[in-house]
Amino acid sequence: MHANLHINVIARSAGRNAIGASAYRSASAVACAAYRAGEKAKDDRYDKTHDYSKKQNVLHAEIITPEGAPEWMKDRQALWNAVEAGEKRKDARLAKEAVLVLPRNLDTEQHKEVVETFIRNNLTKHSLVADYAIHSPDASDGGKNPHAHVMFTLRPVEGDGFGKKLTGFKNVLDNPDTIPEWRKSYESILNEVSEKADSNIQFDLRSLKEKGIDREPQPKVGPKVKHMEERGYLTDWGQEVRRVAHRNNARAAYTHHDLTYTITHQTARAVDAVRDDIAYKYYEAAYGDNLHKNFYGNDERDRTEQQWDR
Repeated sequence: MHANLHINVIARSAGRNAIGASAYRSASAVACAAYRAGEKAKDDRYDKTHDYSKKQNVLHAEIITPEGAPEWMKDRQALWNAVEAGEKRKDARLAKEAVLVLPRNLDTEQHKEVVETFIRNNLTKHSLVADYAIHSPDASDGGKNPHAHVMFTLRPVEGDGFGKKLTGFKNVLDNPDTIPEWRKSYESILNEVSEKADSNIQFDLRSLKEKGIDREPQPKVGPKVKHMEERGYLTDWGQEVRRVAHRNNARAAYTHHDLTYTITHQTARAVDAVRDDIAYKYYEAAYGDNLHKNFYGNDERDRTEQQWDR
């Protein structure tokens, strides 16, 4: 059963306006939040209304605040407009996002439990506000692709507003140990909820390298690229996905060939050893004490060779 965790940065694109940039990962925190939640929100910075209320496959959206946070932070439009107003740089980082790939063996209520436990264990304990949405679009295999987008502030709640950013190498949000810790936390939560659901499935979110698997991570094609290529367009991303798949197939073929050669070689040596043993026993039974004299030289030659060995 597949599950994983990825981290994205949501930032203003330097030199680009909010309308020209993607609402998925850049330009406006208000646009990003509205898109994920499938809602309509007024963006004060750019004087624009983002309307994604017709977006499908949004199963649930909710804001989780730390203890003591003001009530207005539970309003999506107010929250992300406040984040925008607090950042002055044109290329400012506005938020981060944890994308939690959710397993199919759990239902929506269990997915909510997983996501909210992850938020409490890793985000609100640092006084960060998290805005999450659970999506369940169609997958390429005909099933569903449940996942959660967890947007969270870079600044902790202080009083009625926000404090200093928790970014930078020594701070929790940019510390190189943070993502491995979050991945372990997510793995533990999944296994706990899966066990409570009487499922025998266990999750292991270690990287391929940590598992000792010699394979590149396989990038996802994505619905937009898939749609374009089905219409006959050859995309750069699609070509990269195919190149990774080709390299992984080549690795697998080489590993299989190397394993086959090793097994064949060892089998041949074992067969030769058995054949020699059978032959020796046959001649020993046929010739008895004369075996060494008739086939390995006479006693005089043996004594001469022993003298030369000295």
